[in-house]
Amino acid sequence: MLKLMTGTFLALALVAGSALAQTATPTAATGDAAVAAKFKAADKNGNGSLDGAELDAYKANLAKIDTDKDGKISMAEFSAASKAGIVK
Repeated sequence: MLKLMTGTFLALALVAGSALAQTATPTAATGDAAVAAKFKAADKNGNGSLDGAELDAYKANLAKIDTDKDGKISMAEFSAASKAGIVK
């Protein structure tokens, strides 16, 4: 009887874990897509980084966003800053 209850509990835990993991993924993907769309809209010249006049909207936080200190904001830096709440 103990084996049956243990097996049942384990099966339910696995199913519940899978269901929770699946519901969390679309939210993250939607957030990433929104960040990518915002970056693409800000990257007026389409060169894959924000530079020159494209930086004007982010100048106040540039030191926090531009982690490699090259004077540009890459997609990776923009995404990290978005996740950290620096870029909204």
